[in-house]
Amino acid sequence: MPASRGRPTRPRAHFDELAFAEDLSHATAAGRRVALDARRRLERDGIDIGQLKRCDPLGRDGTRLERSVKLYLPNPAGAWRMVFEITRDPTSNDLVLAYLAFGLGHPDKPWQPSAYQVAHQRLHPGE
Repeated sequence: MPASRGRPTRPRAHFDELAFAEDLSHATAAGRRVALDARRRLERDGIDIGQLKRCDPLGRDGTRLERSVKLYLPNPAGAWRMVFEITRDPTSNDLVLAYLAFGLGHPDKPWQPSAYQVAHQRLHPGE
C-alpha cells in the first residue's frame, strides 16, 4: 500500500462480524456475492477514497449519518451500498472506515429498510 507522509493512501476497512452477517442474511444471492466480493477486496487492498461518497448528514427519511461515507456496489453506480463511519485507529491515528451496513440504497419495497436506515439504527439504537 503506497504511503503519503507516512500514512496509507487507502484507509483500511474494519468489519463488524455480527452486523455484516445480519446484512448478508437479508440480502439476495446476488447481493451476498456483491458484498462478499467487495469485503474481500476492501480487506486486501483498503478503500480507494476516490470511490467514496459522503452520506447526507441529515437524510430526508430522518437518518443522521454525520460522519459516514458510502460505497456504491458494484462501482460506480450499482444498486447496493456499503456504509462506513469515519474513525481513527487509537494507536496509530490512521484513518479507518468502520463498517455500518450493506443493502440496497433505495429499495423498491416500502417495508425494506435502505442501507442508510440500517446504518442509522446501528449508530443511534433505540431511535
